[in-house]
Parts: sequence; structure tokens; C-alpha cells
Amino acid sequence: MLAYKVLTTINELEPYKETWSAILECQQNDNPFIEYEWISTWWKVFGQEENVEIYIVEHNGEVVAFFPFVHSIRFGNIHQFSFLGQGLASYMEVISDRKWKEQAVYYVLKEIISQFTRVLFVFHGLLESKDTSQILEQYTLERQLPHSVFRVVTPYIDYKTIDLPDFLKKHKRKFKSIHRREKRLKQFGQVTFQRVHGGDFDNMFQLFERRWQKKMDTSEFTHERTRAFIEQLANQQNAALCLRVHSLLFENIWIGFTIDICCRGRNFCHAMGHEPDFYMFGPGRLIEKENMLEAHSANFRLYDFGSGYEPYKFEWYTHLDFTRKFIMSTTGFRERSLRNVIVLQETILAMLKTNRKIVEWKRNTLGELRYLFTKANINEWLTMLKCKVINSHIFTIYYLEKKSGESKSNFHEIAIQSVLEHNKRAEILTNYFQGYKLYGLNNQEIAYLRHDQCIREEAVGFMQELPLNTTYIKNYELPKLHLIVNEVQREGRAISTTAKWFEWRKRKQLAALGFQRVEHVWMHQLFKWKKVYRQQYKWGKYLSSQGRKLEHGWHLTLLSLLI
Repeated sequence: MLAYKVLTTINELEPYKETWSAILECQQNDNPFIEYEWISTWWKVFGQEENVEIYIVEHNGEVVAFFPFVHSIRFGNIHQFSFLGQGLASYMEVISDRKWKEQAVYYVLKEIISQFTRVLFVFHGLLESKDTSQILEQYTLERQLPHSVFRVVTPYIDYKTIDLPDFLKKHKRKFKSIHRREKRLKQFGQVTFQRVHGGDFDNMFQLFERRWQKKMDTSEFTHERTRAFIEQLANQQNAALCLRVHSLLFENIWIGFTIDICCRGRNFCHAMGHEPDFYMFGPGRLIEKENMLEAHSANFRLYDFGSGYEPYKFEWYTHLDFTRKFIMSTTGFRERSLRNVIVLQETILAMLKTNRKIVEWKRNTLGELRYLFTKANINEWLTMLKCKVINSHIFTIYYLEKKSGESKSNFHEIAIQSVLEHNKRAEILTNYFQGYKLYGLNNQEIAYLRHDQCIREEAVGFMQELPLNTTYIKNYELPKLHLIVNEVQREGRAISTTAKWFEWRKRKQLAALGFQRVEHVWMHQLFKWKKVYRQQYKWGKYLSSQGRKLEHGWHLTLLSLLI
């Protein structure tokens, strides 16, 4: 005979800890969200405001199953039962020995329906590779209960079915692209991927907030209670359940992190984040690659990307599972009506989540608008209007033939390590990535930028290859211009620079130093419409004298890289 009891406090559940864990150990459970440590931590942090009810099924006094429910009463006196952890637990299950599961599920559902009459069940996170969703579906079919099933794809890598060299070869292009950016980053300083110990996760949460500052985040990862939950879970680790955090450091500064919840061979990637100032170096892709390889070396069997349709998950996966949301109710009019409303909501959400354009519009466009209306200052508003709405850019290219510099100045090249705390770090890092060299009289003040390959006007996406032995300079102060010119020409190089139409003092000083106008450029933009005009003066002769042709190609500034 089966019997059941209901526990409503964490203290009542504590005596069953060993039994709970023994059942999961016997079944070699790899779902971290149903381990006792995860459930009890969730209950302590989130469950105090929920009506948590743990149904325990016994057979002749021996516990054979646990059902972790949240019991709520909806309008019309409808009793809704859901798995706890919704919104934080990607997968949920009935904690039971395999031979007792079907009997226990049938028994508990029957007892709940007979006790409350009007009942709605909403069970999220049921993996199709397990048998619980099939048992539930069989139960509803046998009793002719109305039900609906929604499924979301769940990609993962099964390391036991692949050979790592073959996997690397299959994704050779991706790894090569990641390695190229990693190599570029390592040219500027030390890059380290390492495990974070001690539960000090302040840098991780701060980095995540910066990453999503201008985006719409629905994960609530940095909310106070979620943060408290993760910190407490890190202290609840045992042989079965383990929370692992890895950081990607550049010169001891966090530029990326991964947080994984691991359980008996399954490495579940719970969250990733990277520093937006370093986006051009692809830190998201880099830490993603390092985390996958580290999980393989740690002998995990599965690398689980979680449920969802994010493109990066389908770049690496080897197998697919599906996560179900199972909704069923008794046959009364009120509970059927409520179930239909929930089904309609889930149908709309499923359609929206599978449409990548809508997801990106919500995440990026709405996120940016929210930032503009809540946190942005006037300069950020003007920059947004100039970049995305209307823009007019008129400038002239100037050229100074090479001469001998008069004297040596005190300018020296500034290393990237000196500007990592600069208030314009994002802009400066972009300059380094684009090939600029930064010079100054000291490490705190940048006097000018220098490029030895091309002229770049990033605001309008203009790029023009330079003649040989020529340097392009920009972002300098006029009183120091003659010193900069002497510094560059001391190397026996010609100099090119640009001046906007309204910078009359700059144009006057350039003429006084012997610079000649070689090309005039107009660019007008209204939303996505753009028109460019170029008027040549003497620019062509400097290129043709070296066997080159004037390039009229216009390139958009570097777009956001895949991460």
C-alpha cells in the first residue's frame, strides 16, 4: 500500500536528506536542480514567499518518491500545482526510484485531484530523455484529461561519443577565428583562464551588469536574491553537486566568466558574461571555448548548453534533447478556461522566442531605449541620434611630405596596461585593436594617436590606405602639433591627418606647417540612407608615384562580433 505525507517547512524536510540523496545516487541522477542541496537552498532563499509543499510517497513505511511542489490557489478556487524553482531551475523531475515512479505519479495525482476537485498542473523542465513526461501524458490519456505540451530544444555535447581531435577538426574554422583574436589580445598583455575559489563573486556580478547595461535581461541574474542563492549554493557543494566559476583575466582584470552547475557527469552552463569594453577581442567566444575544453579535460560526460534557441548553442552541439512544459487540468469549466489562457500565453511566447529577429529587437533595441530613458545623459542621447538617425560629416585630408625632424621630443608609446583604468577605456581599446599606437608625455595623458597603414574616420566608416612610409595622426591638441610633426618626421616619414569643416584653427595651423589639402569628403546619412562624395586634389599623385591606386571603397565600422 502507498501512503503520502506533505511537508511544508524546510525543517520538516531535513530528516529526509539522506533518503533523498540516496535515491538520486542510486539512479545516478545528473540533473543538478533536483539535488537536495539545490532544493533546500532555493527553499531558504526564494521559498519563504511561496507555498512549498513536498509530497512524500511511502510504501510500507519506506520512502519511494518525493514531489517538490509549489501549491497556489488561483481565481475560481482552482488549486494549481507546479514544480518549485520555476525561472531558476531549467530542469525538474520527480525524485523516485525508477521502478516506483509510475505508481507514485499516478497515486499522487489521483490523491490531489480527489482532495481538491478543481486542479491545474503546470510542470516545467521535463526532459524528454527521461520518462516522467511520458508517464504524465499516459496518465492524462487514460483519464481523458485536457492537457497541452510545449517543448524547447536543449542542445548539448556528449563527450563520450566524440573524439576530441575530430571535434576540433570539425570546428576548425571557428577555433581558428577564436585563436586569431586570442593571439591578438595576447600581443597586448597576459591572458589567463582560471577557476575562481572562495565564493568571492563580486567581479562576476559587476561584469554581468556592465554586459547587460544596455540590453534587456530577463534572467534576473544580478538580483539580490539570485546573488544570495548562488553564493549559498557555492557553499553547499558535495561529491554529487558542484558549482564551478571560471574567469578570463587580462592583466588581472576580469573580462569574462562562466558559471556552471555540475552534477555526476553533466556540466550545465548556467550563465556566461564578458566585458563589453573588450568585445572586439571576442572574450565571450574565447571563454566559451576554454570552458568547453576544460569540461572535457575534467571528464564530464555532457556539456549542457541549456534550453533555448541561441545561435551559439547550435554551433557546437553534438546531440539534441527537448525540455517540456506539461499543462493539464481536471475537466471543470473554470480550470479548463484557466488552462486555455495559460496555453495561449505559452503559444505566443513560444512563437516569439523562436523568432530570432524579435528576440534581438527586444534584447537590444528595447534594452537600449530603456537605458536611454533611465540612465543616459545628454551626450549619450546626442551620440545615439548622430549615429543612428541623422549625421553629416565633412572633412579634408591633409598631407605633409617627409622632411627631417628638427629635434627629439619627449613623447613615448603608451602600453595598453596603462589605460585599463581610463574613463574612456572602451574607445581606447578599440583604437588598439584597429592598429593605432598611442603616444603621450606620460602614461596618464594621451597626446595623439598614430596609424602607419591607413587613414580611419570611424564615425563614418571611412578607411583609406596610406602611401608607403606615411603615418596618419589624429586626436591631438593644436599647441602640441608642431612637436608631434617633428617627432614623426624625425623618423623620415610623411604625415597625413584630417580636419573637419568647422575646425578653422586646425586648418590654419596645418597650412602654416606646410600640409597640403589632397582630398575633400562629404558624407550625409539619414537612418540607413547614406550618400558619399569625394573631391580629389593632389591625393592621387602620392599614391600613383608608388604604383598604387586611389581606393574609393567605403566600409562600415566594425560591427559587433559574434559572442
